[in-house]
Amino acid sequence: MAEKDNILFSEQQIAALNSRDLDRYLARIDDSYVGHSETAPTAIRGREGVRQNLEGLIRAFPDLRIEIEQILASGDSVVTRMHVTGTHQGSYAGIAPTGKSISLQACSVVEIRKGKAVRGRLYADNATLFQQLGVLSLPKAMSAG
Repeated sequence: MAEKDNILFSEQQIAALNSRDLDRYLARIDDSYVGHSETAPTAIRGREGVRQNLEGLIRAFPDLRIEIEQILASGDSVVTRMHVTGTHQGSYAGIAPTGKSISLQACSVVEIRKGKAVRGRLYADNATLFQQLGVLSLPKAMSAG
């Protein structure tokens, strides 16, 4: 695919997630897909693995919203920088629902072949996420004096 097509692919996938149209999203995931995320305990494999991962995410954050900040494409790869918001209403990464709002940055790197995602990696500011959920406390930085 041309790089402009890969950018459109990413935009359409995020639009499908924001509208909760998982079937449309999954139709563009290859059976051989392998994905990784710091909060997934193992590799996410195939359409069914992606479905399970996304359904868990949406159960945890039913009002999840993804805003595209930047998309870059090179060859078969597309990198999407995003702002993610939501409210923690269901169990996520072993954390019971807190009712707290989240707002964080994330970045996905997806390899696309023949119009379908075959490999993906999500990088997210999980330290901020876990701080906002109240399960991580980081020391405040001291200013140089």
